[in-house]
Amino acid sequence: MFFNIIVVISVISVVGGRQSSSCKDTDMNCASWIAANETDCENVALVIKSCPRMCGSCGEPIDPKYDVRRIPKRLKSIAWMVGRWRSEFGGKAFFPTIPKFTYGEQVDITIGDVEMGTPLLNYTAFAWDINMPEGDPIEIHSENGYIAVEYDKERETEYVSLNTAMSNGFMTIEEGESGPNQVKFKLQRIGRISFSHDSAVRLMYREWTLLDEHRFESRLLMTTTVTRRLMEHTAVIYKKIYP
Repeated sequence: MFFNIIVVISVISVVGGRQSSSCKDTDMNCASWIAANETDCENVALVIKSCPRMCGSCGEPIDPKYDVRRIPKRLKSIAWMVGRWRSEFGGKAFFPTIPKFTYGEQVDITIGDVEMGTPLLNYTAFAWDINMPEGDPIEIHSENGYIAVEYDKERETEYVSLNTAMSNGFMTIEEGESGPNQVKFKLQRIGRISFSHDSAVRLMYREWTLLDEHRFESRLLMTTTVTRRLMEHTAVIYKKIYP
């Protein structure tokens, strides 16, 4: 997220009703297990015990676009991303060229329409100013995009790409290697509409990490034409609110 310079904030919108406190998953690997083999929900004791929500054995039926049991094979390694993640006021932005501030943010990552061709996850984000009066949140930044996975047979490495279009007129292409419950993206290209201000960003890294079964961390680091060394620009820990 680039604020003022370019604010690339990853955010999500709240949806879905609240589940019973007893209807929750208790292992951060549930999405990976179920995506790898959905029948584990019926045949593997550990999965049955640890993953009742994702297995659909309790609570309301899961919206298909959040149901990792139907995720395409190519996207199984990033099934842990799928969900609605929200931080009411935990986002922090810091950079020498702007005052430090906090913000609220919500991110929605869903399974794309399989019939559309290339398997994709849909990505939307929305950030708001927590210092405004109560009522409808005041948007700071929003973005929409897609997440894709490609396997390089020669290097035996899996790459994840994130393409975004932002409310400030910028578009980015980010790519990185996927690891267990983590992806580290590096900015590959950045574009802008002709009447938008110039980007000051020279280098950018976005790190997504699943901390546990209920928390997801996003960090953004960058260098600009003003600050030549790599510095943390934003950091936020979301709580999973659906499913």
